[in-house]
Amino acid sequence: MKKYAGVLVVLCMMIVVLSGCSRTSAGEVPSIDRIKDSGKLRVGVALSGPPIGFRDDTGAPRGYDVDWAHKMAEILGVQAEFVDVDGDTRISALISGRVDVVFANMTGNLARAQIIDFSIPYLKCGIKMLARAGVPYKDIADLNDPKVKIVVGRGTTGEDLALEFAPKAEIIYVPNFTDQILQLRQGKADVAFEDNTIVDYAAKESGGALEAREKLYTSDPICIGLPKGDIEFVRWVDMFVSWQITQGWQAETYQKWWGVPPGEMKSLW
Repeated sequence: MKKYAGVLVVLCMMIVVLSGCSRTSAGEVPSIDRIKDSGKLRVGVALSGPPIGFRDDTGAPRGYDVDWAHKMAEILGVQAEFVDVDGDTRISALISGRVDVVFANMTGNLARAQIIDFSIPYLKCGIKMLARAGVPYKDIADLNDPKVKIVVGRGTTGEDLALEFAPKAEIIYVPNFTDQILQLRQGKADVAFEDNTIVDYAAKESGGALEAREKLYTSDPICIGLPKGDIEFVRWVDMFVSWQITQGWQAETYQKWWGVPPGEMKSLW
């Protein structure tokens, strides 16, 4: 029995070695190892919607998503390298390999999960209406009229809402939230739809030119976008997010940018 046991041990060791060799020869290097070896974390961020993501006076990326990216890079022991993306390019940047992760105010949903992976949520928000001051529209039910002009980003949850509930309205597409605000200020659009986190901030900063309507139309989990199929990387990122939440770092960072604690988010975890 001892003789056969020894043979089994040797065979098991050979299988482990060979499986390791075949994995390496196939080039299947885990994302987390490749990131560490490269010394940088390539991050897709949307830099057009403060306080989620924007550029400061020096052109440096700043905001809630940027802080999360820096925190991940810090823990990995690498530098964060930022690539500016928007609602139309954030997934393609991930699929093409231009970025390793996406922090771009992206809702994790089942349709998107067919082509990329998501972390657990690191922020909860909902879509709100941002209106030009003086327009009479209070609810999405008021918008299904050819006279109404709605400005949205292509590929966003706001676009989905506009197409579903106001198909008769004129839809104006722009690449980012900054352009949505510009369209409203110039009177070229009546309302926009975006996450309450940036709608509330934009209304507050507008000096009365823009108004945030009260109603939330969705309750959306904002997740980190990840390459499809690297389950080890997904598990590590989930643990990273969970740790920042349970240790209070997430709440401190939210307070830093919005001035209030993220109390409504507690039900997510």
